[in-house]
Amino acid sequence: MAHGERPAVQRVQPPKGPYVVVNGVMRWMLSSPLSARRLGGGLLVLHLTGRKTGRVIDVPVAYVRVGEQLVVLTTSVWRVNLRGRPEVEVTLRGRLLGARAVLVEDPDAVAQVYGARIAELGHAKAGRRMGIRINVDRTPTHEELVEAARRDRLSVIYLTLAGDSR
Repeated sequence: MAHGERPAVQRVQPPKGPYVVVNGVMRWMLSSPLSARRLGGGLLVLHLTGRKTGRVIDVPVAYVRVGEQLVVLTTSVWRVNLRGRPEVEVTLRGRLLGARAVLVEDPDAVAQVYGARIAELGHAKAGRRMGIRINVDRTPTHEELVEAARRDRLSVIYLTLAGDSR
């Protein structure tokens, strides 16, 4: 990449003020079975404990079901609280469930998951749905996704629900 050029894939940083408000509304809506159904599938609230503060962090996230697991793609800082601490809870369709979280930060493994999701959605739609910006008019290569995973700390979280509620 030449100096001044944008990378093929990069993290999108949402504006903090509106993001805080939207997350609050989403947490509230996803906690009710009726509201959660109206929003449709693909959203849940992940409840994890801060490593340093011990406080519960409630984060609305998008997920995709792959077999028996829910897969979350993220670049958010809160993900580090999952390192070595896999026991979490999720609010899914208004129900609080126990879950086990596996955080994957290996750039090659992350690039494979991001690449598969981009292929599934199509590169034109994928960026907005995945919290990334695709700056090329094509599907990014595996190497470009590895570079983005390293640079922007793209991560994958696999959630296995204790009481799977499809």
